[in-house]
Order: sequence, then C-alpha cells, then structure tokens
Amino acid sequence: MRDRVTGGKSGRRARVALGLAAIVVGLGAARPAAAEQKIAVIDMQRALNECDAGKRAKEQVKAKFERSQNQLKKQRDDLDRLKGDYERKATVLKEEERRNLEKDLESRGLEFKRKYEDFQRELKETDAELTKSIVEELYGLVRDYGEKHGYTLVLEASSGALLYNDKTVDVTDEIVKLHNASAHKEASKRSLDKE
Repeated sequence: MRDRVTGGKSGRRARVALGLAAIVVGLGAARPAAAEQKIAVIDMQRALNECDAGKRAKEQVKAKFERSQNQLKKQRDDLDRLKGDYERKATVLKEEERRNLEKDLESRGLEFKRKYEDFQRELKETDAELTKSIVEELYGLVRDYGEKHGYTLVLEASSGALLYNDKTVDVTDEIVKLHNASAHKEASKRSLDKE
C-alpha cells in the first residue's frame, strides 16, 4: 500500500513536471509570434469629439439643447409661479376652487415632466443621428489605417476594457487628421447642414 502512495506521488510529480515543460515550450513558441504582432489603440470618443465633423455635430446638439432648455425653463418658472400663487391663496379659497387648482397644477406638472423626458429622448436621438455617419467613417478610417500600417490589432480605448496602453501606440490623433483631410469631411458637412 505504501508503494502505491509513493508511486502515486512520483507519478503526479512527473505529470506536473511534464505539464510545466509543455507550458514553457508553448510559451517559447508563442513568443516569436507575439513579437510579430503590431497593436494600436484609438480613443473613438475623443476622435469623434476632436474631428471637425464631430465638433459641428456637437455644436448643433448644443444649440438644440439650449433652445429646448430655455423653453423648459420658461414653463418651469410659470409652474413655480402658479404653485406660489396657489399656496398663498389656498387658505382663502373655497374647497371646489382649491381642488380645481390642485388638479390644474398636477396636470401642468405632469405635462412638464413629459416634455422634459421627451426633450431628453430627442436630444439623445439627435446626437445619435448626427454622429452615426461620422462614427462609421471613423471606423472605416481605422480599418484602412490598420491595414495600411500593418497592425494586427487596433483596440478601442474609451470602452473601459483597456486598462493601460503606452501612448506611442495611440493612433487617435492620426485618425482625426485623416478624417479632417478626407472626402468624408464634405459628406459629413452636407449631412449635418441638412439638420
């Protein structure tokens, strides 16, 4: 029985040693392949924000935001004024008048909330519509740039999955320059001008 236990330990040790040897050999074989890989990183969000077409799109979204925000502020101020009037008069109003004013205030409050939610949704939709074609163009430029410069892999930095990269592998600035100089610029400008 004792020989079996000892033999078992020796057999296990041999298997572990063989496994480690296989891993070392595998790593040695993988090392030259890894050395041949060329990797780049791009921050697509920064590229979108810094390219000319992206800046124009953001300006349009900002202008729409400011117009809608001013309308909502006016409506909110009116609602606050009506609430203040109600609170001052509530004690002297008849029961039926008070209930009618409460219903009116509640209705206006719900209408304001609905308009605010619609505003938020429309703002997101406008941003998505204006930037969708720009993002597609940027992806195409990244793919072409990667192929032209022999990159094996181009990683996206703003997704949150990339924890660290050496700044020398960041191609964001090059992609922004290419986008600004490309024919895509005019196509993007025309589509933004339609909005």
